[in-house]
Amino acid sequence: MKGGVSPKTLKITGAVLGFLYLIYGIVETLSWFGRDVSLGVSPTGDIFVGFALLTISAVYLTGLKRAAEKDGRAVAYIYTGAILGMALGALALLVMGADAIEAYLLHSEDFIGWSPLDDVTSYLVLGVLSLAAYLPVKDVSKEPLKVKA
Repeated sequence: MKGGVSPKTLKITGAVLGFLYLIYGIVETLSWFGRDVSLGVSPTGDIFVGFALLTISAVYLTGLKRAAEKDGRAVAYIYTGAILGMALGALALLVMGADAIEAYLLHSEDFIGWSPLDDVTSYLVLGVLSLAAYLPVKDVSKEPLKVKA
């Protein structure tokens, strides 16, 4: 496989993160429809977050499928899923920062008693996990892909 990553690592990463993103994408979507579902982290109830999580899940699961087929391009799917997951996690950090400004600098009445733990979301946790998926595949863009004729 490209990037010096073993096929087993790609399969495990694709399976674990693909299914975690799938589960939390479904939970976020159900939460938007009014269902009260919580798996450790309370859902935000944002349908767009649900769609983003489901999209990232599809990328990871496609990487799992390609790794199972011993396709050398599987690493690119894991790489892309990790980048997307980290970007969504960064968005969660920006929301947390904005809420901290509201609570501590602007002293907004809506944020009385707010703490950073109030803004720990599924996509923040999954973004951190995506960082762990990114580290083994981060050099994928430095190697040219050899395509067989």
